[in-house]
Amino acid sequence: MKQTIFAFVITFLSISANGADLQKLIQDTQRLAQEPSRVTLVWWIPNEFWEVVLRDNPRVTEEARTQFSKAMNDYLVFAVVSADMGPFGGMSPKDRAAIEANTEFLVGGKVVVPLKQDKMSADAWNFVTMMKPMMANMLGQFGQGVEFLVYPNPPNGAQRISAMKQGSFTYTAFGNRFDWRLPLGSLLPPKIDAKTKQVFPGDYLYNPYTGERLSEKSVQQDGAANERRPIRSETNRTSEAAGSRR
Repeated sequence: MKQTIFAFVITFLSISANGADLQKLIQDTQRLAQEPSRVTLVWWIPNEFWEVVLRDNPRVTEEARTQFSKAMNDYLVFAVVSADMGPFGGMSPKDRAAIEANTEFLVGGKVVVPLKQDKMSADAWNFVTMMKPMMANMLGQFGQGVEFLVYPNPPNGAQRISAMKQGSFTYTAFGNRFDWRLPLGSLLPPKIDAKTKQVFPGDYLYNPYTGERLSEKSVQQDGAANERRPIRSETNRTSEAAGSRR
């Protein structure tokens, strides 16, 4: 299994975010807070992320994908980094102790505590152990401060989080609150406004500009529609959710 995990990590390092599907998924799963003297990134990496990354990769077999999915199915993985910014752009990342002390994961209003190594499977631990130095290689000084926090994801019940099913959770990091509403629009078929031909993420129910109800976009409509995805900052993400999304 360790060889399978290593293959997944190597593939992760070699991917390009040029694909539209992957770009949207990364946008949906990452949250960034930029302050004058600090930058904080929280990245939820659901199993569905790997499915998108690897589905067309001939180097990874279906059996390997299945093994990986089973190994990580009972966990929620977050990559967290927070760094103080110097006057000339130098970064001083927070250490793991500081990150653990300044983060909080809430599901249904209940705090979920990150798992220690002895509470994780050997495969899950190998995965996060191998990812950390590789993220540092990818992101340089900023990436050296990335810490992977792993949380339990119960197989059943209201506390179960799935990127493809309705739900929500909140992650707080260094005073910044980040909210996720599920399912992730980037994993759903896109929606289209039949009148304007504007295309929106799959979790939208209404056109946020006109209030028109959206329908699922068909393959035949691909050539006719000009995709227009609203710019969603942390501020307007909440207001849009009330009127246009589930």
